[in-house]
Amino acid sequence: MSWTPLSHRIHHLPLILAGPILRRTETGEVTVWLALKAAREVELKVYSTKGGIGEIVDVPLLQGAKSTVQLGKYLHVVAVTAKPINSNVLTYGQIYAYDIEFDRDRESSSVGVPENEKENLLSCLWPTSPDLSVLGPEAIGYFAHGLPTFALPPRDLNYLRIVHGSCRKPHGGGRDALPILDNAIEQFAGMANFRPHQLFLTGDQIYGDDVADAMLWALTDAGDTLLGWEENLPLMNDAQIKKNLCTSIPRNLEKENVVGAKREIFREAPIQKASNAESGYKKPIELQPGTRSDIARDFGGFTAMLVNKPDKSKSHLFGLGEYCAMYLLVWSPVLWCASFPKGKDICQESKEVKIWDKEVVELDGFVRNLWRVRRALANIPTYMICDDHDVSDDWYLNREWCYRVLGKSLGRRVVQNALLAYAVFQGWGNMPAQFEDGRVGDKLLKATEKWSDSAGTDVAVWEEAASYLGIPAVDIETGLPKFKLDDDVLILDRDGEGVGEVLSWHFTVRSFKHEVIVLDTRTWRGYPVESAIDPPMLLTHKGFEEQIQQPLRETDLLNKTGEFAIEATLVVVPTNLVGLWIIDAVQRRDVEQGKVFNSDAGDAWNFHELAFVKLLSEFFRQRDRVIVLTGDIHYAAAVRLSYWSDCHFGDCRPEIECLPPGSKLNRQSSVLAQLTASAFINEEWKTHVVHTKIKSLFPERSHECLGWNEPLELVTIPKFGRKKALAAPVRDRQSLPDWGYRVDWVKRQKARLFLQHENGEPSSRSHKNKQLPLLHRLWNLISLLWRNRWLQEGDEIVGYSNIAIVSFQWPAEGDGEKAVIQNVYWRPLWEPDSVVYSQYFVPLGLDESKVD
Repeated sequence: MSWTPLSHRIHHLPLILAGPILRRTETGEVTVWLALKAAREVELKVYSTKGGIGEIVDVPLLQGAKSTVQLGKYLHVVAVTAKPINSNVLTYGQIYAYDIEFDRDRESSSVGVPENEKENLLSCLWPTSPDLSVLGPEAIGYFAHGLPTFALPPRDLNYLRIVHGSCRKPHGGGRDALPILDNAIEQFAGMANFRPHQLFLTGDQIYGDDVADAMLWALTDAGDTLLGWEENLPLMNDAQIKKNLCTSIPRNLEKENVVGAKREIFREAPIQKASNAESGYKKPIELQPGTRSDIARDFGGFTAMLVNKPDKSKSHLFGLGEYCAMYLLVWSPVLWCASFPKGKDICQESKEVKIWDKEVVELDGFVRNLWRVRRALANIPTYMICDDHDVSDDWYLNREWCYRVLGKSLGRRVVQNALLAYAVFQGWGNMPAQFEDGRVGDKLLKATEKWSDSAGTDVAVWEEAASYLGIPAVDIETGLPKFKLDDDVLILDRDGEGVGEVLSWHFTVRSFKHEVIVLDTRTWRGYPVESAIDPPMLLTHKGFEEQIQQPLRETDLLNKTGEFAIEATLVVVPTNLVGLWIIDAVQRRDVEQGKVFNSDAGDAWNFHELAFVKLLSEFFRQRDRVIVLTGDIHYAAAVRLSYWSDCHFGDCRPEIECLPPGSKLNRQSSVLAQLTASAFINEEWKTHVVHTKIKSLFPERSHECLGWNEPLELVTIPKFGRKKALAAPVRDRQSLPDWGYRVDWVKRQKARLFLQHENGEPSSRSHKNKQLPLLHRLWNLISLLWRNRWLQEGDEIVGYSNIAIVSFQWPAEGDGEKAVIQNVYWRPLWEPDSVVYSQYFVPLGLDESKVD
């Protein structure tokens, strides 16, 4: 089937374009997110099931309704929350089901639906025309009744199952690991204590900068159709920049009209040649796939393409419609067309044709199991937090990036488009209370509707939306974004002049026995005053108070009232606390050379010693055990950090002479487990290598650091010669250290089988062919050796596409036996049709650390 533009298909598609996605779920409220092609009043009902096992839907317990928000002509989004009927609340150990009804808006119409009849969830999920059937089975639930189901986290932590992962690039290396979650839910669908209970997507849910050319083709088409208008992107500021645009983007005028003519076959509104350079705006459709790198750099200030990486942003998203369409395409198969155009019909150069066709093959593989992703997201409470690629690579990495991007009209527009899409597609479901009537989220949604109604021309309402999103105003004199001081660092002036409310991206989820604190480490950074490229504090001083101290204190109060009995604290941190030594070495070299946009230099917590130590002390002032879930780095691993303190960072050590006779300093011991899972799909040759026994030749070394508070000093103590290394700083300071920590990498256990055949049937592929040429047979031999299980069973890292499920060993008695377990699921080369899991077992017993 040839390429068909969305405008030719939209009327035949089902009402629901994406979703349902089960979002924030608590005992007294359940939120479900959907994207529709028409306006509706959406009613959500949550039901008990007979026996609590999910098979038979029983009585409604929660109910709620909300009208959709119109982002465009064919894009209507809602996060509807159901609340108790007659004081009913949900509890643990039960399977619940939910259904959704759609009441037609007065101005909307629905073909084939009587005036007084409501549509329901199952009738609105799939197209009625067999020619437009969505790829994959038509299933959104795991039981005969067809409805999605879920279970709340249990009271016993030994049964708690938390899923996490990050970094999902549709054309990335490997095969998408998120569909594995569908198998994990299906396997235990009727067992409330064993099915996965919560999913945390820890960053890079989309890639705004690194987009396949064919996907941008589809996104631009879909975005313009969904919005019903074409956005004017600001590109020109002065004559010199206009001249740069004309000379920096390669063009072939002789072939341009031919390409445009061919595209008319595939698109109702073909990508045409660039309009006159004197124009102050361009529409997304005019900025062709594969040609956006120079534009993103020169007019947007973006950095994804710097340091010899031009292909990384050759199809960077710019328009609001493109960002919105990206979410719809990575979460649902509905908008995908049956096929893309061939590269030879689109591209002018043979190299471009090969890239296009290669990326189309990768996209075809991604969409094949998208129905399983859709089903999984409908059946597990899902929480999300942004990282840089949700906007663009290096987003707010350092002060220089902020100046480069927010100081340019196009850069500022793209950041706002990305954040607006993030708020609607991700943030709304995390914190639905922020979007209730009259709250800041509701004001943002109303402003967005006005912006769309004006076809993107109402400048005042756009600036209003920017203030709600926390995008700092521009200094009139310098043309650069405004900063302000927070103690000794600079922060973006997100709530500057006249700004009353700003959306928060951080949030906390509490259940019967555990809490999850999700940090926003992108928009709360503290930038050094001295240099614009120095690594920042990933949380500013105010951020520590609001995002860590305050939630922990609130939990303690709730525990005292008896509302909760929380014992386990988990923290979602998009960027790693501790990384591989080779990555740290490369990033430190880049920082020293000023190449800060080469390798995300400064994005790890341990790059800013003050912030890292402060993070540990804030955790351990109020908790003795903390489990950190993180991603970003494109591998899976586990780290154990044991911590002790006589005097926390920032506190004053009491004078020994002032202590009562016989008293001792109150030493505290604590432990932190860092569990990393990444990427869902974005593996590369470097992660393949560290996955194997080759990495075992260069293992991660345990290391110990000791610190003094006044003045701050941090000393790394080697494994050998510890006493000698410690003696010098103790002698110089005439005192023992105030605190210290030790980092140990946890061994990856041998892989165990999860699924023999992921898709139900073994592959029919055969690698035997005696007629192959000698070089081909030699390559097959090397490939066979590389796929050898012994070689692939490395000691520390999972470097292939993965997803992790976290569980607990939590005895009622015996504190020293507590542990957290991370099972990382991936597809092995020795049996590529199967799924295996590697286990990381992290003891959480408190060490009696001491300084000898």
